Amino acid sequence: MEAIRLTDINDPLFSPVWEIYQQSFPLSEQRTLEHQQTALRSPDFYFVVYREAETLIGFIGYWEIDDYLYIEHYAINPALRGGGYGSRILQSLIQHTQRTLILEIDDITDDVSMRRLHFYQRLGFVMNPYLHPLPHYRDESEHQDAHLRILTYPHAIDASTYERFCRDLHAIVMKRD
Repeated sequence: MEAIRLTDINDPLFSPVWEIYQQSFPLSEQRTLEHQQTALRSPDFYFVVYREAETLIGFIGYWEIDDYLYIEHYAINPALRGGGYGSRILQSLIQHTQRTLILEIDDITDDVSMRRLHFYQRLGFVMNPYLHPLPHYRDESEHQDAHLRILTYPHAIDASTYERFCRDLHAIVMKRD
C-alpha cells in the first residue's frame, strides 16, 4: 500500500479523496473546501492518501502537535470497508510515531457507534472520561451541541493534556485563515 501526502486541493488525487470524505462524514463534521486548503498549507497537518496500484484505499488527516498526534478525519473507500485496510493504516501510524494519538468518535448510543468503539479498542485505543463538544466546522451547523468521546493511544490522557488539546483544537486545527 502506497502512502501519498497531499498538500493542495489541486492535486489530481484530491478530488476522488474529497468524494470519500464527503460520503463518510456528516456535513457538521466536514471542513469546507476553503477550510481544507487552509489546513493543507499547515506544516503540522498531514493529509495522507493510501492506494494500492490504481485503487484508492482511503485517507487519514492528522495533526502533529507537540507530544501528541490528533487524528481529525479518517475514512476508507466505501467499496473496500471491512477488508482490513483501516486497521493496517492505523497500525502503520502507531508504529511510526512516539506521540500519543488522540481521536474523537460519536458518543456511544447505538450498535454502529459501539462497533466503532470496539474497532479502536482492538487496536489499543482507550476511552477517556471527557465528553467533548463537536468542533465548529461550519457556522450553519445544526449539530453545534453534539458531543463526542475522546479516544487515545496508548493510554488515557490527564485533564491538563485534554485542556491543552482543546486549546490547540481551536487555535491551530480550526484556524480558518
